[in-house]
Amino acid sequence: MSEEKEPTIGLDIEEQTEGPFDLLRLTLPLPRLLFLPKETRNHLRAAHREHLLALRSILDQAIEQVEKTEKPKRKAERVEVE
Repeated sequence: MSEEKEPTIGLDIEEQTEGPFDLLRLTLPLPRLLFLPKETRNHLRAAHREHLLALRSILDQAIEQVEKTEKPKRKAERVEVE
């Protein structure tokens, strides 16, 4: 018989030995909260939201980095032919 591992909430970064990127893993188990007091459920939902906002911040930063490294589009130039 194998034991089930309890899910954890969090962000894990796995450093890669090759290439320019590391891996980011986000774990967000969704427990059934009905048996908990309302105040506790509200705190847990707020914490879940904060995790998502942290992920958004990481993604925004990654997008900015990609946009900085993109080559600027070349503008067409009008050339007069005689």
